[in-house]
Amino acid sequence: MNLLVDIGNTRLKWAVQQSGNLDSFGALVHNQDDFSATLIASWRLLELPDCIYIACVSSTELKQLLLNIIRQLWPVCPIQEIHTKKYSHGVSNTYLNPEKLGVDRWLAMLGAFKHYSAPVCIVDFGTAITLDVIDKQGQHLGGMIMPGLTLLKQSLSKSTAELSFCSETHEQGLANYTQAAIYNGCLYAVKGFVEAGLMQTAQTSRLILTGGDAEFLANNLKLDAVIDTELVFKGMALLSSEQSEL
Repeated sequence: MNLLVDIGNTRLKWAVQQSGNLDSFGALVHNQDDFSATLIASWRLLELPDCIYIACVSSTELKQLLLNIIRQLWPVCPIQEIHTKKYSHGVSNTYLNPEKLGVDRWLAMLGAFKHYSAPVCIVDFGTAITLDVIDKQGQHLGGMIMPGLTLLKQSLSKSTAELSFCSETHEQGLANYTQAAIYNGCLYAVKGFVEAGLMQTAQTSRLILTGGDAEFLANNLKLDAVIDTELVFKGMALLSSEQSEL
């Protein structure tokens, strides 16, 4: 059994990989006061992993905290940190500096290319929204990044005196009160971002959505897409299976 851990900007997520399957998914917001205690309590229920695979786009301090927790629970368990590569599992990374591509984006691309017919456009709706396109040959054509839906709304509340942050949803369309106007402006900014990404290639790409806001935005933006919130873990599973065979 392998434990797969994805340390994002807002949440720490994990999954168990066993006999080629992924299950026992979990997630915690890592700035909550009881984060360490809650994570330890959750992981105590797991059996001793054969190996723990970590992908991290968050701070080194959080990663070190996680390593300390792992050593507390399983002192002798091997740990492998996953990094972005130039090429893996049929996908070519075309970043000028390949290692600078976020490892979560890299893993999502590997998972998408393995499990769906290319060309694909992968959009991860997390704290930030990332978009990446892969052609039929597995070539990464590039990507785009914008603030996530919550960050968009928070930026208005922080930068303007009269506009307060609100997490409520509102009826779509032209609004006659400020909160709905902010909500719809941010929502349609996201839709324009996705549509612009899809228009960048001559080939029609299959749209694959992942991340915490994927289902909400797919429903509200009426996107013709596949929703796969396990995409990063599917990419991690490819790499962990590869290591197990060595």
